[in-house]
Parts: sequence; structure tokens; C-alpha cells
Amino acid sequence: MSKMPQNCLYGIRALAALFLCTSLLLLATPSLADTPPLTPVDFTGFTGAGFAPSPAAGQLDSDSWRVTGLSDGAGSFGGTHTSGDFARGPSTGGVTTGGVYGFDVGSGNRILGVQPTGDDFTPGTITLKIQNTTGAMIANLYVSYTIWTYNDQGRSNSLNFSYSLDDSSYTSVAALNFTTPQAADGSPAWTNTARSTTLTGINLADNASVYLRWTGDDVGGSGSRDEYGIDDVEVRVSDATALTLRAMDARTAGGGAALPLLALTLAGGVAAAGARVAGRRR
Repeated sequence: MSKMPQNCLYGIRALAALFLCTSLLLLATPSLADTPPLTPVDFTGFTGAGFAPSPAAGQLDSDSWRVTGLSDGAGSFGGTHTSGDFARGPSTGGVTTGGVYGFDVGSGNRILGVQPTGDDFTPGTITLKIQNTTGAMIANLYVSYTIWTYNDQGRSNSLNFSYSLDDSSYTSVAALNFTTPQAADGSPAWTNTARSTTLTGINLADNASVYLRWTGDDVGGSGSRDEYGIDDVEVRVSDATALTLRAMDARTAGGGAALPLLALTLAGGVAAAGARVAGRRR
């Protein structure tokens, strides 16, 4: 998987589908000069070092990401969770200690992963918070992502998708339900499964947030559990409408000509979803 750019815009080509692009690297002022590459969120740079509102190298931005269901407690948006279950570090799989990892599933491809145990992530959630700053209501969102599994144990676990506009009442999308195999592979290796859906009629108001949640739990079998996680998260605004870009946050370029783009920024005024790696500012 190729590296994502350090600066990433959210936008569309005029008369085309609108896309959300988010970078996992530390952003300086996003450039509004060019149409952005239509690249989904991968977790390049994430090393399982935890979550913080001002993330250091290898951490995820807690203004955007939250994990709950761990024995060390529940994560929170804007909180600092950089030790214990929240920060189990990098791994290529085959671990037994429960918590959040930056799994390398091959060739340096990092994912946001979890090792469930009896005390961790059974049940548990991973939630991504995204704010609409387009200046207009969004009716429909297309969401896609990849689930990676390391099937080394004789137990099955679910990782199901839901969404919410208030972070309280969630709507499940049964078509995206996923369960790891119960029977362990003789020679375990990372495998992936693609998932996608269009969330219709969500009517996300300007400045409001949408919450995308992945929920894991035990399903069948006994003993230890497989490692799994998510990668390549993409959010596409389905409405093919050209809108005028307005400033995404205080750090975006001021002034300039209006462009036919639609901008989505993440909570906290940060135009990035993921690990903002220190020392990479332009």
C-alpha cells in the first residue's frame, strides 16, 4: 500500500461524486489549490502507541477516534489514553495480551487492530467522529472499509458496523456484519474482507457530526481469540452537487478563490483522521 500524502484535502471534482480524504500524518495548513487524491484512510504511521488530542508519533487523534470495552477503562473523545490496553504497540500478529495494536498485516501495511480477551473488547467498540463543515446538509454518505483477520485461535468474534448522529442511539447495518472463522487456520496469515454501504437519508446538518462505530464481541467457540482490525476507511458524500469550499478550520488557508469542493473536517477542527506523526509538518 502506498503512503498517504502529508497534506490531505476533502473534496470532489465538479459534477462527480464527493469524496472525503483523510491523512494519517501530521497536517500543517491543507492546500486548497488542487483536487485531492481520492485515497481512503489507511493507518500508515500508526504503531499502536495510543490516543491523544495532540498525538505524538505513532498515536491516533482522540478528537476523532475512540475505543471502549477495555479492562483499563473506556476511551473518550479528546482524552489521553497512551498506556496499557490502549497502547499495546506494533505487532505482526500472534499476540495474546488484550488491547489495541498497530498490526502490520504485510509489507508494512498498518491497521488499527485489537486483540480481544475475556476482559478486552468483548464487547468493545471503535468509533470515528466526523464533522460536516460544508455549509450545507448532507443527505447520503457512502462508507467503505477493510477488515483484516489473523485466524490463529478456535473462537469466532464479530465486528459489526453502526452509525449515529448523536453518539447515543446507533443504527446497525446488518448487511455489514462480520464474524471471524471459529476453526483456527493451520498456518495463520492475515486475510482481508471488504465492506461498503450507502447511508441514505441521514440528513447530516452543517456543523453536526456523524459517528461511525465498529462493535466487537464473542460469537462462538472457546479459548483465546483471533486478532482483527480495520483499514482503508473511506467516506464519500453521495450527493453529486458542487459546493463552494469554506475554511475547514483555523489552520486552513484563508481567503482565495472559491473552489467547487465539499469539505468535511473531523471533530476538534483537525482535518485528519488518524495518527498524526510528529516531525512531519510542512
